[in-house]
Parts: sequence; C-alpha cells; structure tokens
Amino acid sequence: MRKILTALLICSALFARSEKASDIPPANEVYINLEPAKCDDACLLDLVKEGLLHSLLARYENSSNQEILQAVNALSGSYANASTESLTSNSNAEFKIAVIIPQDSIKSYAGVVSNAVIAYVVRQNATIDVKFYNIGNEAPSAIDGALARARGENIAYIIAPFTPVGAKYLNEVLDPSMTAFVPTLHISSVDSPQDNLIFGGIDYKGQVEKLLNFSNGQVAAFSDGSALGAALNRYADELSGGLAYENEIASGTTDLKPMLSGNSRLSGATVFLNVPLVKASMVSSQMRLYDVKFNALLSTQINYAPSIFKLTQPQDREKLYIANSISKTDGALDSNNEILGQNLNFNWVGYSASAGLDYIYATYLNRGAQRLFNESVEDSQIIYDTKVLKAGEYGFYEQ
Repeated sequence: MRKILTALLICSALFARSEKASDIPPANEVYINLEPAKCDDACLLDLVKEGLLHSLLARYENSSNQEILQAVNALSGSYANASTESLTSNSNAEFKIAVIIPQDSIKSYAGVVSNAVIAYVVRQNATIDVKFYNIGNEAPSAIDGALARARGENIAYIIAPFTPVGAKYLNEVLDPSMTAFVPTLHISSVDSPQDNLIFGGIDYKGQVEKLLNFSNGQVAAFSDGSALGAALNRYADELSGGLAYENEIASGTTDLKPMLSGNSRLSGATVFLNVPLVKASMVSSQMRLYDVKFNALLSTQINYAPSIFKLTQPQDREKLYIANSISKTDGALDSNNEILGQNLNFNWVGYSASAGLDYIYATYLNRGAQRLFNESVEDSQIIYDTKVLKAGEYGFYEQ
C-alpha cells in the first residue's frame, strides 16, 4: 500500500482571481487516503456516480478512463485550460447545458460560476453534459460564436454570467428556441428583455428600500466612484426623498477628516455605506474617531461578508445594518462548493448561479427533480427573500 497525502488546491487555473494577493499563504485542501485497498477504475467510477468527491480525490492515483479523468480535472480546475470542455464525457447524457464564460469581463466571477455549476451537478447526481465555452470577452462575434456552437450541439439552455454590455447583445440575438440565465445581473440592467432571458442578480434598489426602514429621515451616503456605488447613491436619493449629504471616497484616500470632522449634515444622519468593505470599515472607524454622532449605518449585499468582523471593531458595528438576499443553502451543496474553494452563504454570484441552474434543471430539464432552492422566478427574474441583518459583536442577526 502506498502511504500518500494527496494535497490538491481546488481552483480554476485559467479563472485566476483578480483580487490583490494576501500575505497569508493560501489554504490547501488535504485529502488523506485511509483505505488499504487500491481503487481501480470500477471503484473510482462508483465514487464519481455517488458524488463522493473527497474519496475520489484521495483515492485517485492514475487512470486512462475518460469519465474519471474528466471528473478529476473538473474538480481540480483543469477543464479551464481549454476554450471548450465538457464536465462529463457522457455523449448519451440526458440533458445538456452550455456555460458561456467571458473571463476578461467578469474576472474572478468566472471561477465562481463554473464551480457553482460543477457543485450543483454533482450534488444532484444529474446526467447533464455541461459545456464550458470560454469566450474571453463579450464582443458580438465571441457571443455569436458560442451561441452557434451551442446550437450545433443541440444545447437549448445557457448560463451566461455577463455584464450589461454582453447581456444587452445577448437579448438582441438570443434564439427563441433557447433559454439563457444571467446570474450576474438584475433584470433592470437590460431594456425590454426577451421572455426567454432570465436574470438572477440582486435587486439592489429593493435592498435600499428595505434598509430605509431603519432610517430617521435624514439620509447621507458615501460611494466609491464605481457604477454600482453611483447607482446605490441614486436609489438612496430617490427612495428617501433626497440626500442630506453625499460624497465620493476616491481610490487611495485614507484620511476622511475633511469629510467627517465637524460635518453638521452627518450629525444624527442615517448613513449609507455604498462602498466596498475595506472603505466601509474605514468610514465606520473614522466616524468614531472624529466623534460623528450618526443615527445608523446601512449597507447592501456588497458588505455582507464574514471578514467584516476582522476589519471592524465591535463598537463600529453597533448601529450597522446590512441587507442580505442569500437564504440558507443545502448542506451537501455547501460541502461541494467548499471543496471547490467557495462559500455560497456569502457569495451572491455563486448563490445566484446555483439557484438559476436549479430552476432550469427542475423546471425545464428534469421536472421530477427536487429543487434545492426556494426562490421563484417572476417575470424572468429570480425573486429573493431579502432580510436586514444586524452586524453584531460575533455574527449577523436578523432584525
């Protein structure tokens, strides 16, 4: 018996993350093989079919079987090294889905969506042939080519994590015989969408509206100059009846004294933190530093992350409320995603991709399948149960 520790870093090599690297070494998943007997091809195939991913990765040593190799390569991210690869090698798969990945446009979300699809298919033990089309960018020719390839392979259902640019073009050219799901955008991002184009993005305007229940009527907002930050400020302005104060925190700004110190328009205000987490933590800490007596701090999904408890002090979170549209997920699906290096409970794009695939699978492909998500689709948009949470001393608590 060979005594081995099979250490696999589960990642998508081509879909590398774009965030700044941490000084802390990345975590590795270590799978320890405690089985004395060698696992031959028949044994490994049983592990694939039963969805026993940990055992498959631990006991795999070598094989020429294409189905086994496809499964191992998919889990280790190797499928991403080609422009088009299939999650399974089963040409007789009962169902087919195409995933069109414009990595240059969506950056690290490419890996998030791909991993979410893999985790869902394995969890459902579904006989789905999933084709990944890595098109690079959202140029019309790239999208046309992927759609033509899908049609040529008789694929009618597509997952397309696009930006507004790609989604607008997809809406213009999508064949009526196809159904496409866009997990990255809310339906409001595209004018006059086709009925066969479904969206899974967060309803940020709805989140702002819910958060305003914790407002005292005097509303201020900070943004970061991004399109999303500007949109969130606009929603806060429209829904509150007008902002008492707003400002943009430019990239590289660390001292907020000119904005905060002695600012009477912030005194007693309800403040929207329409900025990423690092800047949100900076605002909350410096408001305390410069003795700004605010009513409450409000944030949408953009700051719903466990790292908020590392980046902020408990006293800075005493009046912090965050909107969240992610509901409790299936335990086995959670485990599969954890193996692939992501947490659906705090990753709204991964959650959206999973919920959308769940809807397509159980509604169109396999109507006898049990759904793993409770979200419904109304007028081509996934409807989420948005909750407002208090960021307490040790965790998030629903209000």
